[in-house]
Amino acid sequence: MIFRTLIVLSSFFILGLHTVSAQTSYDLGLYLGGVNYYGEIGKKAFIAPNRAFFGVIGKMNFTESLSARASVTYLTLADNDRDVNGGYRAGRGQDLYYSFEHTNIEASVGLEFVPFSFLKNSYNPIDFYIYGGVGAIYGDEAYYPLSSGFEDVQSVVYGNRTRLTIPMGAGIKTFVARNFMLGIELAPRYSLSDNLDGSYPDDERVEANRLFNFENNDWYTFIGLTLTYRFGKGSDAYCDCTL
Repeated sequence: MIFRTLIVLSSFFILGLHTVSAQTSYDLGLYLGGVNYYGEIGKKAFIAPNRAFFGVIGKMNFTESLSARASVTYLTLADNDRDVNGGYRAGRGQDLYYSFEHTNIEASVGLEFVPFSFLKNSYNPIDFYIYGGVGAIYGDEAYYPLSSGFEDVQSVVYGNRTRLTIPMGAGIKTFVARNFMLGIELAPRYSLSDNLDGSYPDDERVEANRLFNFENNDWYTFIGLTLTYRFGKGSDAYCDCTL
């Protein structure tokens, strides 16, 4: 239900709402790049993309500095203890290596704010922006089979689940052609779940399979490009349709 609600809200923004003020402009386009997970399995690297993601993004620009935004993305989260160079996760003390690869769909909505711009008086200013919001990720629910060690253990998918997320990020954007805007952003997601990786399943039937070294809820981080087309008619301050 949560995920369906966010999909509806995302579509609401992405398709554009021409009934809003005539001063509103809209951006609609592609969102793609790399993503990595950060949690109990594999390398402890907050920014280390190891899988691609792609999706669509839409924005409503209310003023020069404030926009509403929504996105829907398809992504794969994966990691492997074999990729760890040292420390406890490199064998977990008993030649035991966990790994997973789970597919997901994420929907998010939020607000984007531009606190300042570079080259403000030039033909093509570069906007620096930050954003935050709320989201949901729908994907594989998994667990790890019990093991006494000395083996590689792959997660076992037994269903699907929707989990709430808190998206946030920062980036820069600028017009690169008439009405086309290119952006690049770093966008971490904090998940309200500790089982994006299969290490802490919620289902009581596999409660015994929870790993003992669980830490905090899982994160994943996007490093992405946005390419959007601007339409609608607003003030020249935030809808420069003469480019």
